[in-house]
Amino acid sequence: MSIFKELNDIKLDVSEFEETALSEHEEKRLLKRVNQKLTPRKTKRKWLGVSMALVAATILSISLTLDKGTIASMPFVGKPIEEYINEINTPDYSPYKTAIGETTENDLGKLTLNEVMMDDQKLFLSATFEPAEHVEFDYQTVITPKVKINGENYTFTTGSQSIEINNEMFAIYNDIKFTQPIATENVTIELSYDTWDTTTAVEEPWTFQTVVSQQKLLAEKKIYEMDKEMTLKNGEIVTIEKVVATPISTTIYFDLSQSSTEEVNFRIESANGIVHEGGTSYRSNESGEISYTEYVSIGEGHYFLVAYNANDGTVLSEPIPIN
Repeated sequence: MSIFKELNDIKLDVSEFEETALSEHEEKRLLKRVNQKLTPRKTKRKWLGVSMALVAATILSISLTLDKGTIASMPFVGKPIEEYINEINTPDYSPYKTAIGETTENDLGKLTLNEVMMDDQKLFLSATFEPAEHVEFDYQTVITPKVKINGENYTFTTGSQSIEINNEMFAIYNDIKFTQPIATENVTIELSYDTWDTTTAVEEPWTFQTVVSQQKLLAEKKIYEMDKEMTLKNGEIVTIEKVVATPISTTIYFDLSQSSTEEVNFRIESANGIVHEGGTSYRSNESGEISYTEYVSIGEGHYFLVAYNANDGTVLSEPIPIN
């Protein structure tokens, strides 16, 4: 009988032996010795074959997992809010935005809420709309939400814009101006996209609810209380109430109720002569209504307000310092 056969039949109790792990050096030395005993060419083919099989199996597994339905349900990262505010010189408002990425669906299609951002008395929304096959939609059609902030409706004005991304997707932008500032650091936002093309009601609105923080925005916001009466050339009075500056915008709030005209505009001039023209404006000389002109954030520095007539550009008063 072969000695090897006898050795195979021996019963050993290995529990009394302590298992000791090889050191990293010993592992490398042992592997080197094994590799030297193997035929390099055959070994290479063998491991290459195993690797390719594993890769093929992995790809097949991913393909089976990410079926058509799964891919369709993956949220699309839409256009950022910054492009709505300034498409040419796009700023970076990442510290002040909140990413959402939630999708709701009805018979009209899927709406994904991508981002929200609070500003002074204002909310910006970025969403992506995927119309259903039977729905006709283009850049001229807008979707508008009703908004509640901390359970209350503060909506004053609403702006909307639709931008075609491709044949099946559209960027939906909205900005909602509030009647008063929102002072809480954590803001509960309820959205109900219930209006189609400004007048048509959506039977099953797309709804979202989220909580965002405006702690950083509030910490950096500056309020310049003006309460400055400005006499126009015709003797009428315009009262500049305040200027609010945030990292996102600079807004002038003023009262035209003692003026017979709404054709009063403002521009901001820096001490070194740089002129900033207004962007979004709302003007009303109705009693109790506050007008405003909003700019992209003008940054730090010494600035002056200049009022002028919107018709002929005639300056109506001396520059007023913002301080």
